[in-house]
Amino acid sequence: MKKIWVIILFILTIFCLPHIAAEDVEFSVDQTEYYFLTGQQAIIPLTMNNTFEKQINGRLTYKLTQTVNQGGKTFSSTNSQSQSFSVPEGNNTIQINFGKSDQPLKVEADLEFSFKDNDEDYLVSLEDILIYFVSNQSQKNNQQNTKKSNSEKITNAEPSSNNQNQPQTPQEKLQNNQMNQDSQALKKQIQKQMTEKQTRTDEFEQSLFNNSDFQKQHQSLQDHGYNLTNKKMNAESKDTGTFNFTYENDHGEQASFKGKMKNGELTDYQKQTAEDRKKLFETLNQSKKYQDLHKKLTEQGYNQTSISYDQRGNKTIMNISYENDENKTALITAEFYDEKLQEVKLFKQKDISLFLWIFPVILIIVFVGIYLYYRYFKQNNKIDSFQRQVTKPFNYKKEAARLLSEAERLYHLGKYKEAYGKAGQSLRLYLSYKHGLRKEITNSDILNFLKNKQHPYQEIKHCFCICSLVEFAKFKTNESDFKRIYSTVRSIIAG
Repeated sequence: MKKIWVIILFILTIFCLPHIAAEDVEFSVDQTEYYFLTGQQAIIPLTMNNTFEKQINGRLTYKLTQTVNQGGKTFSSTNSQSQSFSVPEGNNTIQINFGKSDQPLKVEADLEFSFKDNDEDYLVSLEDILIYFVSNQSQKNNQQNTKKSNSEKITNAEPSSNNQNQPQTPQEKLQNNQMNQDSQALKKQIQKQMTEKQTRTDEFEQSLFNNSDFQKQHQSLQDHGYNLTNKKMNAESKDTGTFNFTYENDHGEQASFKGKMKNGELTDYQKQTAEDRKKLFETLNQSKKYQDLHKKLTEQGYNQTSISYDQRGNKTIMNISYENDENKTALITAEFYDEKLQEVKLFKQKDISLFLWIFPVILIIVFVGIYLYYRYFKQNNKIDSFQRQVTKPFNYKKEAARLLSEAERLYHLGKYKEAYGKAGQSLRLYLSYKHGLRKEITNSDILNFLKNKQHPYQEIKHCFCICSLVEFAKFKTNESDFKRIYSTVRSIIAG
């Protein structure tokens, strides 16, 4: 009986251990991409689950990167903020307000919460939350896609960028101050360009409506019951640019008015109404060639399905589509110049039944021809071709330089462990290929090989030593060490 109780107690202990050890802080959002209309506050719910059975105090840091597309160019600015923050015990949800934007904008938000517990440093990192400000309701595309992050211990090998308790050096203060100034300057530049574009568009529209030729055509459309429903303008200056306006009457019929204005003068424009299209069709109906083609298609079982118009200056192309019960199609095109019919053509889908019957035979002939060609003419060249592909030279110098550049990028991103690893990999790859080893070897093997070679042996040994210590979390990184390693590896590769 005693043994049974011991077994039961042992099983209960096993089941309870995970719950005892499961002390964690988890952040989550219900989407990875959020869409808001311009002028609307971007409020996102953040769910926090704290299983420490106590309130956790720390610092919340968020970085916002704003991206705007303007005139075919992309502008971005980054802003970081940090503040004291407490996560209550249990499961809670708070609302984070990321502000609003009066113009279309993309914002990438990264959240980090750092805290201490029992002299251990922890970090919760929730990255790549995308926020879009759009101008139309149809552009919103909110979809459920949960994203979450759990707290992880921070080792001393990678100093945390969120540790706000460490005093900044004068150089760091100067750098951060410069970054804030650059960010503000970029924001002002983006805002200035968008304001200038809007002002230019408004001035162009005013010049357009003050033009007598434009007024005449615009008034003519209104007199025929057409009201302006959509405006598209590309203004190069206040009196030069292009326009494309759409009108509609009470019956749902549309009219278009588009053209160019240069230095305040209307240089080119096209206007077309439903009445214009009806008039063109009446002219086409009087054409004997069209009547014959239409009759021929009708007798062959084709039915008219649609009519479309394409206006290019004084030239208008009318496309009349047909289809029969076998889903075969035909097209009659009519070209008009200054509303006078110039040409009528018929384009008919070819009967492909014969081709489908012959196709398998053609396919067999092609395959037989390919087989004979490779069997009798290419046999000897296959081995040579394969050998040439296998012995294609590997540009180890270029690859080593790429790895070193990647190391520099990772270091500036604060990923120190990965940065030192890439730097060591770059040096190891270059030296192994430089001396014809061309295989994965250890740092010790390379150092033994280089003892009697013309290389800065001590500097290479120092690089391998520091990179290995950082990778195994036995050395605290600093900028001067990384710069020394980077400079050494770069000079070796360049040499």
